[in-house]
Amino acid sequence: MASRDLEPTATLHSRRLRRAGRSPSARALILCAAAVATAFVTAAAAQSKPLRRLESPQLDQIARAFRPITDKQVALSAVPNGFWGGQYRTTTGESVTVYASNSYPVDPALGQRWADFLATLVHGSELATVTVLIATPTQIARTCGSGAVACYSAQGSFLYTPGEDPGSDLSAEAVITHEYGHHVAANRSNAPWLALDYGPKRWASAMQVCAKAKTGVLVPGAEDPVQYTENPGEGWAETYRVLNERNAGRAETPWDIVSDAMYPTTAALAAAVRDVTNPWMQATVTTQAAAFTRTTRRRTFTIATQLDGALKVTLRPSAGLRLGLGLFAGAKRVSRAVSATIVSRGTAVCGVRSYKVRVNALSGRGSVQLTVSKP
Repeated sequence: MASRDLEPTATLHSRRLRRAGRSPSARALILCAAAVATAFVTAAAAQSKPLRRLESPQLDQIARAFRPITDKQVALSAVPNGFWGGQYRTTTGESVTVYASNSYPVDPALGQRWADFLATLVHGSELATVTVLIATPTQIARTCGSGAVACYSAQGSFLYTPGEDPGSDLSAEAVITHEYGHHVAANRSNAPWLALDYGPKRWASAMQVCAKAKTGVLVPGAEDPVQYTENPGEGWAETYRVLNERNAGRAETPWDIVSDAMYPTTAALAAAVRDVTNPWMQATVTTQAAAFTRTTRRRTFTIATQLDGALKVTLRPSAGLRLGLGLFAGAKRVSRAVSATIVSRGTAVCGVRSYKVRVNALSGRGSVQLTVSKP
């Protein structure tokens, strides 16, 4: 065939280049061709390398939590370099601050969706104070510690959370909801305890956190892998996730993340809702009076204590009246005093739901004013 009589063009071109091997211009041409070829290969490789994808959050994914959400408390004071985002106005009219790692393509629409997702969670005014940092697993491990899927900093209200699912058994939405529970706790009071470790006031009281901590069933503040499941701070965060799971109408996932001692009862979930939407702020103070006569020498006052916390009783006797005071939890006397002037006694309410104050007139007649400060 005629084609066999013709030398292939590539071969001819190669021979010409070899004959021109001593020519500087030819060598330059060869080097230029090689550089162009390398550039094309590099560009093709870059195009074939998959870019990280920031998840678009979905409310129903809150329920995908089939293993512990291992996290840490850390100290962050500023948004790290290498993040894009800012403050977003949500569909509820609130402002939420969300930043995402530069490892994810810049997409303000996705930042907006994460802000709107947070606004759909049960929340209070603390939403305006959180700064969400959405990062890659590698970045999270570097900041939060090996094995952690997220972390929270109460110092600056920073919530460091994944922008992609940590695994098929755990969604990014479940993690950020759990972490936001920590943010809620950090903005609530459970005096004299730290709500971040014990959980907010009403939930912690309903779950008997103080009493269980005394007996070692729960370990407030524990972050080690062994005692993670007994940490009531984690129990609260998981209860918060379940609360939002139910609020979204999703089937509840098995309670496998923390101890069964913190499985939320109906009363505990109701208490959790109140902790979020109507936070406990301070002690309740009430005052009542009683008279002591020649025949009435003893008075007993009953104090209902629905919440754990600091209980303080103060007696103000009238002039000439000397009193004996006893504060009782059931049959156990927890404090006593004898005085003819103003006297105060207190105790930490820890699972006890009723106290009695017994006042005896040791000498004199008159009246007494009893002031009770309780959680």
